[in-house]
Amino acid sequence: MDFTQHELGPGVRLYLCETDKFKTLTCKAFVQQDLKPRTAAAAALVPLLLRRGAQRFPTTRDIARELEELYAADFSADVLKIGERQILEFYFQMIDPALLPEGEKLLRRGLETFWEISSRPYGSGRFHEPYFEQEKHTLIQELEGLVNEKHSYALVRCTALMCSEEPFGIYKYGDVDTVRSLENQEVYDHYQQLVNSYPLDVFVVGSGTEQAAEVLAELIKGRDGRNALHSPQQVEVGAPRCFEEFMDVQQAVLVMGYRTQITYPDANYYGLLVGNGILGGFPHSKLFMNVRERASLAYSVSSSIEGSKGLLTISAGISAEQQEQAVEIIQEQVRSIQEGMISREELEQTKSGMISSMNSMNDSPAGLINRNLIGIVHNQLRTIDEVVESISAVSLDDVVRAMQHLQHDTTYILRPSPQKGAANGSN
Repeated sequence: MDFTQHELGPGVRLYLCETDKFKTLTCKAFVQQDLKPRTAAAAALVPLLLRRGAQRFPTTRDIARELEELYAADFSADVLKIGERQILEFYFQMIDPALLPEGEKLLRRGLETFWEISSRPYGSGRFHEPYFEQEKHTLIQELEGLVNEKHSYALVRCTALMCSEEPFGIYKYGDVDTVRSLENQEVYDHYQQLVNSYPLDVFVVGSGTEQAAEVLAELIKGRDGRNALHSPQQVEVGAPRCFEEFMDVQQAVLVMGYRTQITYPDANYYGLLVGNGILGGFPHSKLFMNVRERASLAYSVSSSIEGSKGLLTISAGISAEQQEQAVEIIQEQVRSIQEGMISREELEQTKSGMISSMNSMNDSPAGLINRNLIGIVHNQLRTIDEVVESISAVSLDDVVRAMQHLQHDTTYILRPSPQKGAANGSN
């Protein structure tokens, strides 16, 4: 199952996947902007405010009642981060209108409701002030609470330190001080710019997508999304840096960040993906087998790729006293792949696992849509068949060539200490 692409206007694209597999109609809309500290914080507030009320549905109760009348339809909103873009996401799902009485009428009503909540927040020339203050407080609590999820916190901190002079170092929800300083009018004006003049990609999955396309074209008519966006920055790597942070934790969290200089459009991209899978993407991976199982140095260990920025990250939960040994064995696994020490079984098992994971995304409308996110950021959508073919074609030499691009940039470790929050960095 793949999408057909249609242009609805400058910078406005519609993607349709016609299928009766799911018995639902699912719609997702994505608005892209460059990551910047202040606008990232402003955009992060928007989903919270949209869920509070719209012009036709001033309260959460009104929204809930409308969704219930649409046979328990669902709406949500959030912000995502892909490379150096922040993406505002709107989600709507309802029962396939073809299965409902007055289906065509309900289809129109559902999509009009979706667009109403997404684009017409409650308020007069600004967000409703009580909602704004309440949700600003909610977002601050969310940001302050990140520290309670130690693994996630460590990953965010390593990224922030590694990319401190780059947009990628900005957290998807901004930071507490910036959120605290935001004014209602500022956030509202930026939101209006986002929904009216930034690139918009709308995906629809279900039966009767052509009818949905007609309604959406009416709703979106006249929108110009040609606001220019920038490509991710690539940075030269110097000597590896090490940072420590001390906190009241039982076990340490180690994060190692590598630059690859390989991104989604590059010929080496799929070699890098397979290399990451061999390194730390599966239970049979080298990190899992050698760091966790054989050396017993980690209670968890894995690696991941950020394919829009070109970063590889290794994270592990370890005993603080075994940091040096853990780092040494992790680096040994990286070197072993770079030197071609990969068995045929490792290569084929990894490719099979990746293809299986890719195919499993066909099992949900959200999975079908979300796999295309990196494609819309780079304006290069690829079908599932194209991706599967690319993964299948990866050879051992392709993996070695891609993994030899890895350059160790940053090591971050969150350590147990009675000195809560004391942070030190060294080069």
